[in-house]
Amino acid sequence: MIEAPATLRGLVKRRHHLVRLALLTLGWTLLVGGLVGGLIPFVQGWPFGVAGALILYVESRWFQRKVRRWRQRHPRVERVWLKLKAWRRSRRKARGGATTPQE
Repeated sequence: MIEAPATLRGLVKRRHHLVRLALLTLGWTLLVGGLVGGLIPFVQGWPFGVAGALILYVESRWFQRKVRRWRQRHPRVERVWLKLKAWRRSRRKARGGATTPQE
C-alpha cells in the first residue's frame, strides 16, 4: 500500500495531533503570559512572548500568515527579516549544511 506524502503543517512535518495540540496550547499560553507580563511591573514578559511566538510560528500556518502580512505592512521589519534570512543561509552554506526553502 502506497501512502500519500505527509503534508506540511507550519514549518515542521506532520505531528501526532496530541503533540500539536500541546505545542499550540504552550505557544498561546506563553504568548498571553508575555503580554500579561508586560503589564505587570515586576515580571519580565518579553521572554515568554518571544518563546510563544516562536512556537506558534513553527507550528501554525495561520500565525505564519499573520506574521507575513505584518511584515509586508512594515517595510523596515521586512528588510531586517530578509537580511537575517540571507545571513542564516550564508552561515549554512559556510558550514556545508543543506539549505531548505522556508517561505
